Amino acid sequence: MYFSKNICKMKKREMLSLKFLYSNPLGKLLMNDKISKNSLIIRAENEPNLDSDPQRSQYVRSIPKALLYKDLLLQGYLVYPKFLKKIENFEVRADDLWLATYPKSGTTWTEEILSLIYNNGDIDRVKDVLLARRVVHFEVGRPVGHSRWLKKLKTPRLLATHLPATHIPTQLKHSKCKIIYVIRNPKDNAVSYFHHHRMSTFLGNYKGSWDNFVDLFLKGHLVHGDWFEHMKGYWHLLQLYPNRVLFVSYEEMKTDLPKMIEIMANFAGYKLTKDTIDRIAKHCTFDEMKTNNMVNRENLPIKDLFDMSKSKFMRKGIIGDWRNQFTPQQSLLFDSQYNDRLRDIGITLSYDSEDAFNRMKTNGRIICHNFDTQKDENNCNDL
Repeated sequence: MYFSKNICKMKKREMLSLKFLYSNPLGKLLMNDKISKNSLIIRAENEPNLDSDPQRSQYVRSIPKALLYKDLLLQGYLVYPKFLKKIENFEVRADDLWLATYPKSGTTWTEEILSLIYNNGDIDRVKDVLLARRVVHFEVGRPVGHSRWLKKLKTPRLLATHLPATHIPTQLKHSKCKIIYVIRNPKDNAVSYFHHHRMSTFLGNYKGSWDNFVDLFLKGHLVHGDWFEHMKGYWHLLQLYPNRVLFVSYEEMKTDLPKMIEIMANFAGYKLTKDTIDRIAKHCTFDEMKTNNMVNRENLPIKDLFDMSKSKFMRKGIIGDWRNQFTPQQSLLFDSQYNDRLRDIGITLSYDSEDAFNRMKTNGRIICHNFDTQKDENNCNDL
């Protein structure tokens, strides 16, 4: 408490700088959580045999203060070992709603939608409140008291996480509450994550090449791990708890946003009128989101999280942007890496707008749960 009070007395400009937070003596003391090399949480740079893979080693060392939590690579800034140690036993409430995503799958977009659903489409109630205060990121937070703050949040809580299903709280693995998982086709996901790396201070403002990033993505070496395994873990939870887990795709939201808002609202237990759904959909178009300072990361409590000169946080928001970045060989590599594996577990994705439109028109959904308890609700025929 003493340190917390003294931090609050610092000049606002200093307090809101990542570099200051991690370099001033008081900040260093607060961040100094001794980590055993044999524990489930280690400094990534201390990983045994890290240098056996020069490509991965170079990437890992480029992430400031990177951590390994149960062998999962995480950013070091704003992720604290003291909190990671509490994740497994974190108390989940039955009326929580958790949003789980691999980074750059439409997280911010879905957060804004869910926040408005929870406020019955009342835009005035949220227009001056930063999104991070309405939908709280679970593993990324304040250096002091993050766990207490999460516990004090009023019910019902909206929580977001990038953690794979293998690393979430035990009660969440056992479906104590509902989870919405948003999936995006891996080609567009990789492009967006590449630009996110370039602009993000906490990811080291990646300076490597696109070709190198593609290799890292395919090998599952990036922060938050392997794209396919991340998605597969939550897909497994859906099979175990079909009434408690909902899969939604970025491409579905881009193609028919009102429909997907209604599906998410119904899943969360909110029956919205058509006018309310249309109001939320209009507010959550990409053009509206891009100019909304409560969600576009232009106005944040910490001033140097992002370097917007490298890329905007909300960049294009389209289906098929991968065609502007991928070489034909890289596209084939992704196809060989993912297509059969996705098909084997019952998922097919859309990689361009026309295909997304046709599949939504024909089947009602792109992502079909194909469980009896979900078919009628999601209006999705067998593919």
